Amino acid sequence: MRSPLSKPTLVKKSPEVTRSSSDLLADFLRLKISANTRRNYGKAIADFCRRTYDREVSEPLLSQFLSLNQPEAVYQVLHYRQQLIEAKLAPSTINVRLSALKSFVDYARQVEQCSFNLADVTCLKVESYGDTTGIAVAGFRKMLQIPDRSTVKGIRDYAILRLLWDNALRRNEISSLDVGDFSESGRLSILGKGKIQKSQIDLSPATTIAISQWLAARDNYRSRSVSCGESSDSLSCSTANVGEPDGRMPLFTSLDRRSKGHRLDGSTIYRLVREFSEAAGIDKIVSPHRIRHSAITAYLDASDGNIRAAQALSRHTNLNTLNRYDDNRHKYQAQATNTLADLV
Repeated sequence: MRSPLSKPTLVKKSPEVTRSSSDLLADFLRLKISANTRRNYGKAIADFCRRTYDREVSEPLLSQFLSLNQPEAVYQVLHYRQQLIEAKLAPSTINVRLSALKSFVDYARQVEQCSFNLADVTCLKVESYGDTTGIAVAGFRKMLQIPDRSTVKGIRDYAILRLLWDNALRRNEISSLDVGDFSESGRLSILGKGKIQKSQIDLSPATTIAISQWLAARDNYRSRSVSCGESSDSLSCSTANVGEPDGRMPLFTSLDRRSKGHRLDGSTIYRLVREFSEAAGIDKIVSPHRIRHSAITAYLDASDGNIRAAQALSRHTNLNTLNRYDDNRHKYQAQATNTLADLV
């Protein structure tokens, strides 16, 4: 019997597998709507090849893997899962890599390039949203005062902060927005987490005004850059309009000299939030997702626990997730602990 720690071996390529597996991988990744998902899944499959075979991902290697029989394939992936556990990776990270591998195999089976499945390889149990603590309303109010709204950058950053709070959006939901997704009537089309079709949400009047001001300032800035040759983001120079923007243009764009006009990515939004929270004197590390937690919790406080409305705000399909927010808000565990302490 083989040792569970022995290195899996490659088998001879099955004659049935005729399609280029590198093309297969590329086709598979193209099916993923989110650029972030494509990147993470591609890295996961490359990591599997390195850890399992000590080789970089390639067409022959993937072809060999896809030509395995059911027991051998399951063994190799279980072996890979154990390697990830022993490397002390976070359960959520392990699950993403396993999900990528299982999804790739499912796609290969659908196009008849593989005869096995990985249904017997289970992901690790993760207690999601265990910590829903955020920042106080007063803390976020201070963050809103940080952007200098006499500049194009400040107007843009203020609009982003309003979306993070007023609509509890995720950073990738913001970075994927196009100009055509915004309506001055106060509606916004977003591509939610795990969705393939955009859905509309309502904006607050304050957020609607903030986004409208950003679009106007950006058009003014673009026109000024051409006519005045300025590199500053000051709004002091008046210029002509540049016309209606293309609806497919990114809603939020970079203003940096090197990447000006490019879509603002999630990592940049994360850095902006960190900078504003530090400038506001907030002690804890604040991320876009922590603002999302804070907004949901603040709404539950303000609405005396209106779970139905909080579900519409957060777009969580599982009410158990929102119950964790409500439990943390009421500090039920702390109440029980203090009651027990008082008894003795």
